[in-house]
Order: sequence, then C-alpha cells, then structure tokens
Amino acid sequence: MVLGAVNPLFFLFVLACPVGMGLMMLFMGRGMNMGGRNGHDRAGASGDRSLADLKAEQARISDRIEALEKSAEEPRQPTEAR
Repeated sequence: MVLGAVNPLFFLFVLACPVGMGLMMLFMGRGMNMGGRNGHDRAGASGDRSLADLKAEQARISDRIEALEKSAEEPRQPTEAR
C-alpha cells in the first residue's frame, strides 16, 4: 500500500472498480424485484395455475402448431393478376 500513500488518486482508482461493481449489483438486484424478497413471494398468479391447466394449455398450443404446419405444407394456388 506504499503506492496508495504516495499517490492517493491511484488508490482511489484501484478502489473505484470493486466499489462500482458492488453498487451496480445492488441496484440491479433491486431493479429485478429482488430487494428484500425471496423467490416464493414472487410466484404470484403464475404459481396458482394447476398442472392440469398447464397440460391443457400445452395440448391446445401443440394442436395449433400442427394445424399451422399442415396449412404451411399445402401448396397455395396462384391468384390471377388483375
């Protein structure tokens, strides 16, 4: 720490990186609603859905995907130019 005593500005630059990183982590954590809350409190409405509801939604989505893929495979008839 001889350099810190010789040039206080150098010592300040050396500490700026870790202090800045710590502050950035603190503010980003609060911005993501992690400040003081645990993960179980954030489950909210999405945690209320049952497994049966999710499986039913997955079945509807997969049926819709199959229908869209079949319609994409059918050859389209060219329309007449006006």
